[in-house]
Amino acid sequence: MKRLIFPVLSAVFCLIFCLIFSPAAFSGAVPDTGQTRCYDGTKRVPCPLPGEAFYGQDAQYARARSYTKLGSGGAVLADTAESWLMVKDNVTGLIWEVKNAKDGTKDYNNANDADNTCTWYDPTFTENPGTAGDGTDTKDFIDKLNTASYGGFSNWRMPTVKELSTLIDRGKTTSPYIDTAYFPNTQANWYWTSSSYGGGSSYAWYVHFYNGSLDWDFKGGSRYVRAVRSGQ
Repeated sequence: MKRLIFPVLSAVFCLIFCLIFSPAAFSGAVPDTGQTRCYDGTKRVPCPLPGEAFYGQDAQYARARSYTKLGSGGAVLADTAESWLMVKDNVTGLIWEVKNAKDGTKDYNNANDADNTCTWYDPTFTENPGTAGDGTDTKDFIDKLNTASYGGFSNWRMPTVKELSTLIDRGKTTSPYIDTAYFPNTQANWYWTSSSYGGGSSYAWYVHFYNGSLDWDFKGGSRYVRAVRSGQ
């Protein structure tokens, strides 16, 4: 019975994703979730045929994921490149920051350090902007990337919860639930998004790459972050 718990939870999270973050919620294409298994009300089952109960699950509508490694200035690199700065999602068009130096030690002088965590802070939310830090909040993180023109660009920002959730790969059998061939050094942990849980809320949304879940947390909590650029 214990072996069924995680697959069933994965299916539940996938259902939540499909209901809340449907294609209608996006301005463009949505990547495949990576879900490959089918379930009935309690357990995993062979994927149903048309006309059978539980037909039409996410696993039965697979679409290919597609990423491109990018270097400085957005230069396209080969998939075999061993060093790259950014990743372009060829489905959404979003370009993502790549983390480095995952060694268990925070280094806030390196904005891309995979170990750095930040409190959530956005002064445009005048009612409840979150918790400011001294080089350790999400605004500081984005400002550092843009001041340094990371990758040759200065339009980096925090992703929305809808955007960051597109990186969840439910085809993975181990955490983190992301394609680590393109997104190395990803923590199997919580990553902040720019989405406040309501305009005046003291909570904000995050994506958990340990199990692919979506949730919200107190803005004063210190979580991991990943920047994005290009249109929403």
